[in-house]
Amino acid sequence: MAAEGMPFPWRGNGSTISTDLDVIWGMSDSNPVLITGGAGYIGSHAVLAFRDAGTPVVVLDDLSTGRRERVPEDVPFVEGDAGDSVLVRDLIASHGIAAVVHFAGSIVVPESVADPLKYYRNNTCASRALIEACVAGGVRRFVFSSTAAVYGMPAAALIPLFPWYRTWTRLANRTACRRVCRRTISGRPM
Repeated sequence: MAAEGMPFPWRGNGSTISTDLDVIWGMSDSNPVLITGGAGYIGSHAVLAFRDAGTPVVVLDDLSTGRRERVPEDVPFVEGDAGDSVLVRDLIASHGIAAVVHFAGSIVVPESVADPLKYYRNNTCASRALIEACVAGGVRRFVFSSTAAVYGMPAAALIPLFPWYRTWTRLANRTACRRVCRRTISGRPM
């Protein structure tokens, strides 16, 4: 969690990071945040940070890589697919979700090379369905966590790949999600 009053070094205008959700999200502390992938390592830490800040959260995770025990017992947990638009719409309506933080992407590089279509389906298609469900449900705040990988070229190749293949699924996902978000914001049909 960012420290209160910590300056943004890239702005140079004296702005500070605020933990006040009215400032950050434009919403009150009573509006729940849906955290997809909230039983994963990174997502579960986000769950704890929001909870510690007094913001109610709801976790949606298919437990393909996450673990149920990472989610505190007092946090509503739904086992399911973030790309299931009917489920997501129901969660938005039943919990009054005001924001979504999306951590439910697949990130294992060797697996993405072995099965790129699985990664495209989960990271791109499911993200698109999630965004569409958020738009339909009136959710106006969406944070997309694109990866947990570290970028750059290692000194030695960890797995034999063609250079273009290293980033294909990530690039496709990021490009598709960016287009969906831009079209949604502009009001143009997808």
